[in-house]
Amino acid sequence: MLDEDLAGRASTAGADALLAEIVSLERVPARRRLMPSPGRALLGLAAAATAVAVIAPAMLSDSTISVGPQPSTSVSATAEPTAWQILLAAAVAVEKAPASGDYWRTATVNQWMLTDPTRSYVLEGSRSLETWLAKRPDLRYWRIWQDLGVKPATPQDEAAWRAAGAPTSWRYPKNMKTEQLFSVPSRPLEAAAGERIAERLYGKWKGSAGDLAGKLMTWKEVRAIPSEPETLRSYLEERIGRLELAGSGMDVEEAKAHILLRECVGIISGLPASPETRASAYRILASLPGIRAEGEMTDPLNRRGQVLTYQEEIEPGLFTKVRLVVDPSTGLLLAEVRTNTTKLANGRQAELRLSTSYQAIGWTDERPELPTHRN
Repeated sequence: MLDEDLAGRASTAGADALLAEIVSLERVPARRRLMPSPGRALLGLAAAATAVAVIAPAMLSDSTISVGPQPSTSVSATAEPTAWQILLAAAVAVEKAPASGDYWRTATVNQWMLTDPTRSYVLEGSRSLETWLAKRPDLRYWRIWQDLGVKPATPQDEAAWRAAGAPTSWRYPKNMKTEQLFSVPSRPLEAAAGERIAERLYGKWKGSAGDLAGKLMTWKEVRAIPSEPETLRSYLEERIGRLELAGSGMDVEEAKAHILLRECVGIISGLPASPETRASAYRILASLPGIRAEGEMTDPLNRRGQVLTYQEEIEPGLFTKVRLVVDPSTGLLLAEVRTNTTKLANGRQAELRLSTSYQAIGWTDERPELPTHRN
C-alpha cells in the first residue's frame, strides 16, 4: 500500500522529505482542483495515487520531480505543499501513534481577545487546560487548569490601556453587548495569573471517553467508530441531524461538508479513537472542498507548522476565518485559530483572535502532576 510505504519512512525522512515524496506521486492538475463530490472522492484516493506510482514512476532531478510524460505534470520540489499533501502526510504519521495507555491526555493553551468594558482597547487572555481520562476503574479522571493572566493585545492597545490608568482588573456590565466571537465575561478579568487548580471529574464524566459533536461518548462507543474513510464518513453523516442542517442557512451538501469538517477536526483534536480512525479523519478532510494551504506559520506557542484555512459560519450570514496549524511529520494538530474584527469606541478596526494550541493529544502511561489546590 502507498500509505504503508510512506509511513515506514516518515520518522527518518522528516516532514519536508515526506511532503516531497507525496508531490512526486501527485497529478498536479487533478489534485489541485477541489473535489466536487466528497462522497465519492475517497473511493479512488489511494487507488489513484497508486496508479500514478505504477503507471508514471517519478523521474527525479536536482530541481524537479516529474510525474508522467507530459511537462505540465512537473512540480518543483521546493513548491509549497497543497492541502491534500499536508493532510495525507499527517494521516500517514498519525497512524504510527500509540494505540493505548493508562490515560488519554489532552493539554491545551486557550487564548482569546476581547475589548475592555469601555471598548477603548483590546485585551488578550489565556488559560491552560489538561484533561486526563482513564479507562481503568482504579484511576481517576482529572481536569487541571490555570488562568494565565490578561494583558493588552498589542503595543497600540497598551498605549490606550496606560492612558486609561493601567488597570489590573476589568469588570463587565451584565447588559453589555456581546462580541461576535466571544461572550461577555461573567466575572472580573485579572491581569495576574491565577493558581493551578485540579478538579476531579464525576457525574456525567464517569466512564466517558470524551465527546464528539457535543455528545459525550463511552469507551465502547469510541472503540466502535469506524476506521476506514468511507465507513467513517457514513458514520459521521448519520450523526448529522436534519435540524442542524435546516438551521445552517446553507444548501444540504454544503452544510454536510461543513459539519463533516468540524467533526473530523473534533476526532483529530481530542477523541481517543484508534490511530487508524484519526488517520481516516485526516483523509476525509483532504477530500472536502474549501480547505486551502497557506504555507508555514508560527502558532500561538511559537511552533512552526503547515497552515490550512477555511471559512466557518458562526451565525447565519456571518463567517470567520479558521486556520488549522498542522505538523505533518507527527500528525499533531498544533493549533486552531479563529479571527474576526471589531470596531472600538474611537472607530479603530481591531483584530480579535480565539485560539486553541494543543501541547499534547494522545495516550500516556504518565500520571498527572496534581497541584496542592484541588476541587
